[in-house]
Amino acid sequence: MRRSAAQLGCLALLALGGCALVDQTTFDPPRPVPTPPPAPPPPAGPRVDTRTPLLTIGYATADPDFGPSLRTAVRAAEGRGRVTYYDVIAVVSKAAELSLGQARAASVMRAIMAENVPAERLQLGVRVEPTATVAQVRVYVR
Repeated sequence: MRRSAAQLGCLALLALGGCALVDQTTFDPPRPVPTPPPAPPPPAGPRVDTRTPLLTIGYATADPDFGPSLRTAVRAAEGRGRVTYYDVIAVVSKAAELSLGQARAASVMRAIMAENVPAERLQLGVRVEPTATVAQVRVYVR
């Protein structure tokens, strides 16, 4: 039984078809994937909001008339041509005033909703800032 060179070549190609190429990476162990360094810890002390509020309502008087100013600010924010989200944050100087601040923020939230802003786009919060001299409600845009 003699085989021709062409037959032997075909047999060799078929036999070697399932083999992998052996090179330097075959014998190198896999290198570990580097892990990113851990995030730095948050700064100590109270978190300071560095955003500029769209509107700040001061409560130097018991019941300020914020309606026209709020209406103008909300219309300007809504007119920017994109979906606008609002953070309504009450700022009080003492923890004993948290419930009053929350009620004031809720009142401002209802006024914003009266301007056809859905409740899903509003977020309420209360913050104690001991350095605050006058209670405020700040409206931020995100």
